[in-house]
Amino acid sequence: MTAELSAEDRARIRRRVMKFRQEAGAGTVPVDTFRLADRLRREGILQLERVEESVLRESGGALVARSRDGRRHVIFTAPLDPDWKEKSPRRRANFTMAHELGHILLGHTQTPDAAKSPAVRAQEDAEADAFAAELLSPREALARFCTVREAADALWISESAVRRRMRDTGVLPSRRKCPRCGFSRIPPAAAFCRECGKAVGARVKPGPEDVPFLPPMPAECPACGAAEPAGPGGECLNCGAPKRNHCLPEYDQEAHPCPPEAKYCETCGAPTAFSEFLP
Repeated sequence: MTAELSAEDRARIRRRVMKFRQEAGAGTVPVDTFRLADRLRREGILQLERVEESVLRESGGALVARSRDGRRHVIFTAPLDPDWKEKSPRRRANFTMAHELGHILLGHTQTPDAAKSPAVRAQEDAEADAFAAELLSPREALARFCTVREAADALWISESAVRRRMRDTGVLPSRRKCPRCGFSRIPPAAAFCRECGKAVGARVKPGPEDVPFLPPMPAECPACGAAEPAGPGGECLNCGAPKRNHCLPEYDQEAHPCPPEAKYCETCGAPTAFSEFLP
């Protein structure tokens, strides 16, 4: 049995995810829900325990239960595959963990499943799915990519989850062409061309719930090629160049995180820190 959520349900879940992001310090994507769950437990934000069970390996599923004293939750998952971020089907585990966190944070665990009707369980599963989708792939972050595969790779979720999310949000992949330089990989959220800085007009406008996408830090320094770890400010310890790309606005505006290959910021059009290193 499946359940369809109303607009009011989705708005309520979106507000809950926004509140959770603030409480848990999860203000950017991508989200590693396994590390997040461990940190929630370690910092006392949730009374939570995560247990890996080999019997769940085949199904790839998970389940959440309350302890007998009702003071904490236990999430049972299949053993975590070390390279789960690399292959789309294995990223379902990231979504599954977010789904179980959704059950906890939406209050579904207050009543035992045995006391719920099939319709109620279906409604709660749909709500937990919506929580996971909102946490892992917010609308504005989804609109930063040109293809389903790019979004899945960047957000650490499966391609099927990206397709469902695009269907639900109406954010469809697109490849626009810059009228000045002809660059043809301009995603729906981009207001400027990352290659030449010309304004192209965002098709998906950022809203009050905008969640920044923080691209991963490159393994090698773009300036000197050193594979040194980054310093406290994200700089290369060998040459001092930044190891994560961001724009360099003319005045005192807050800088935006940018893709490693961007010469100009897709949000404000300012040159990026990597512009002088890119061909």
